[in-house]
Amino acid sequence: MSGVNPMPSIEETAPGDLDPLIRAVAAENAVLLQRLRGTQIPQHVGMAAACRALAVELPRALGAQVEADLQSGALAQRWEAARAAAAVPGASGELDSMLTAVALMLREHGRAVMRHLIRRDKDWSADAYRLEGQAVALDSVIKQLHRVGHHAGDAEVRGAADPARDPAVNEG
Repeated sequence: MSGVNPMPSIEETAPGDLDPLIRAVAAENAVLLQRLRGTQIPQHVGMAAACRALAVELPRALGAQVEADLQSGALAQRWEAARAAAAVPGASGELDSMLTAVALMLREHGRAVMRHLIRRDKDWSADAYRLEGQAVALDSVIKQLHRVGHHAGDAEVRGAADPARDPAVNEG
């Protein structure tokens, strides 16, 4: 629909038609505001909180799991299985320095996950604040539309009461 405006301009709209148009726009904006405040903002706040919780819990859990697997020998068994599958010979009996390096890498990976989650927490929080700003602006537009609609209704009432503007009175 390039170049076609489905809504008439305010200048082309009769005062009697302006009030329903303004009410419709205000109602549409009220629905958008309800969706922002009722769904989108709480979702962003919830995601930020989840990221904060995961940033604290996940690296600890990963670190504890790596440490437990290292102490129990499970990590060494998985390492030996991976090396056997890759056909790489292993060291005999002692803690493999390569295995220790892998454990260190896994711990660093846990810290990288924490940093990523903290960044995402900040992103979700910033988005929630941005959405709340949009909600405040939308609320202001709704109030302004109601004021304009009220004034348009007043002008219509005054115009009908003015005999100089009444076409039936001016015809004769």
